[in-house]
Amino acid sequence: MGKRIYYLDLIKFFAIYIVILGHAIQYIGKGFWHNPLWELIYSFHMALFMIMSGYFFSSSMKLSAGAFFKKKSVQLLLPAVAWYSFLCLVYSFINPGLEEENIMKFDMHGLVNSFWFLKCVFGCYFIARISLKLIKNEFLAAIISSVVLCIVPFGSLVAINFLLPFFWIGLFYKKYREKIEKDASLWWGASLALFIFCLACWEGSYTIYKSPIELFSFHPFHFATATFGIALFRFLIGLAGSAFFIISVQMLYERYANRQWISKCCEIGKYTLGIYIIQMILFERVFMLLSLRLDDWLVYLLAPGLSLAILALCLTIIKTIERNSYSRFLLLGTPR
Repeated sequence: MGKRIYYLDLIKFFAIYIVILGHAIQYIGKGFWHNPLWELIYSFHMALFMIMSGYFFSSSMKLSAGAFFKKKSVQLLLPAVAWYSFLCLVYSFINPGLEEENIMKFDMHGLVNSFWFLKCVFGCYFIARISLKLIKNEFLAAIISSVVLCIVPFGSLVAINFLLPFFWIGLFYKKYREKIEKDASLWWGASLALFIFCLACWEGSYTIYKSPIELFSFHPFHFATATFGIALFRFLIGLAGSAFFIISVQMLYERYANRQWISKCCEIGKYTLGIYIIQMILFERVFMLLSLRLDDWLVYLLAPGLSLAILALCLTIIKTIERNSYSRFLLLGTPR
């Protein structure tokens, strides 16, 4: 087993914190689509997370097909389905006191879209493995699979055609990481310049939520040039932002590696899957019901601290779940 690269855990900590921060802005403010901090976060944070997922993909290629499917199903799909089923069961007892739009029902739409990012990561793992079995060249496999997902119907399901290219970039980042580290300052400056340039033109309506990748319309058939342009721009800003923050966190780690707060952040970075699930529940099931609509200045003041509090609560819940092997297996995807 290779030596653990701790700054990758620090990157994962940073990534999950900004996910929580983005959701805090979204659920406590009056509006978020044009909030500058929210727009900044949503320009790259999903791309960053998927790059980190792709970074760890290569070890999965050493597994047999059966072992691969079992491991990733337990790690990614089981917690998503288990939490969704549990929430639906809870809501079945409290339905009478809720408005219709806040009721959580067990159906196919919910199974697919609840904790959608985990389904997307699983899909990327599966597609990348199949692609590399059929096409031995990694670069060609990445290009062909990414293009095909942009063309085929339902390619935008759980945003997989948006995030698959970043998954592949994660694989290439691992392959060339040492070379990138040698010229870190050059890559840092170039990515920062490109990121700033892109941010000048970026807006919330360009996110995948408002502009999904649907390059072809079949009723009637035509090529969606506007969607194509937004998709390319979104890829560029996601790549630039992710590269800038990956290298920035690496530099931060190299300078302060012996500090206790760095060690604590790295440790938290190991729990991103559980944190992602629990913070989604807290925001979508608790904060949504509170219907907070704070002014922007209050959002900027409260959101960073609230995000840290949510992070701490998530960790407390995870530690509690870990005490039992069955709950750890079902809710966190950790093998018994």
